[in-house]
Amino acid sequence: MLKIKEEEPWIMWPNILGQRFIKDPANRIFDHEGDFKFRLIFELEEPVSKKSTLFAKLPSYFGIDLEDYGILLIVTDDKGKTEYLTCNFQWEANKKYELLITKSQEVVTVFIDGNALILYFVDQKLASDENSHIIFGAGNFPKNEFNLNYLNVTLYELEIIRDDESISKHLFDDFIHGKSYDITENCNFIHQI
Repeated sequence: MLKIKEEEPWIMWPNILGQRFIKDPANRIFDHEGDFKFRLIFELEEPVSKKSTLFAKLPSYFGIDLEDYGILLIVTDDKGKTEYLTCNFQWEANKKYELLITKSQEVVTVFIDGNALILYFVDQKLASDENSHIIFGAGNFPKNEFNLNYLNVTLYELEIIRDDESISKHLFDDFIHGKSYDITENCNFIHQI
C-alpha cells in the first residue's frame, strides 16, 4: 500500500524520466482517443470535510475531487472547455473503495464500487497533452501554490487499461529507489513529488 500524506503528493510521469524506453506511457491514458479503463482501489484516512483531489491529470485537466457531499469529475475537452459533473455520495473513513473510470464508445463513466455515478458524453475529444502527468493526492504541484486540494489517502491498487490491454499495474508493495514498481514492466513509475 501507498500512504499519501497531505502536502506530499505522488506523480505518474514516466516519460519525463526516460522517453526513449517507455513503450506505453500510462500517464497519457486520458489523452487516448480509444477506449480505456482507470481502476484505483483506495481508502480515506479521515472523513471528507473539504474539497480534496484524489487524482488530477495535468496540464489540461481531467480529475476526481472528493467533496463532503459526494464526488466531482472535472473534464477538459480539446477546445479548452471544462465541465464539472457531480454526484452525491457518502464517504466513510477507513473503508476501501474501488474507483473505475471507463471510456467506451465516447462515453466516460465513473463507478464507485460497481455503481455508475457519473456519465460524461464526449462531444469533443478529451484534451490531450504531449507532456501529460497524473498527480495523486493533490490537484496541482505544491510549488504552484493553487488548486492543491490535498488529500490523505492510502492507495492499494492501480490498473490502467488501454483498448483491452493492461499497460500499467501497481500493487504498491514493491518500491525501487522510491518509485512504485509497475508490474506490467512498462516502467510507468509513480514517485513522490
